[in-house]
Amino acid sequence: MAYERTIKRYSAYYAGWCVAFGEHEIDFDEKADIQWVSGDSTKIGITLSPRLRKLFIRALLGKHDDMPEVVLGEHWAQVGRFEYSFSREKDRATFENFRSFFRCPEEIHMFLTSHFCYPQGTRIITFCKKKPLLIMYKEIEPLRLKIL
Repeated sequence: MAYERTIKRYSAYYAGWCVAFGEHEIDFDEKADIQWVSGDSTKIGITLSPRLRKLFIRALLGKHDDMPEVVLGEHWAQVGRFEYSFSREKDRATFENFRSFFRCPEEIHMFLTSHFCYPQGTRIITFCKKKPLLIMYKEIEPLRLKIL
């Protein structure tokens, strides 16, 4: 059954600034395009390889004429015009948890965070049930999320 919702998006007031993601298990694989980051039950995130980072962040947090859209299929994600298939078994299992997270009744907020345990410049695209610190982030136009 298809599911659709709006995600509130936030951008840092100053480029490159962000808060820490917080405590989570770190299972980093330098060769993987996508790393799944699971915090407590209120947040989840992904880090991206440099190859995908600019493309995804521009599509997710850039300025748009229309509301940006993300579509999550069974084993793939479409971000704007870009489609990414999850081929690793680990990615498929974790992606299902990610899809389940978005079915919660609470509002979901999206913003960039970081963590000192990842390589310099790594940003975590964070989805959280709590608003980010409004002293660091401003709300921008929302994102449409579809789960197939």
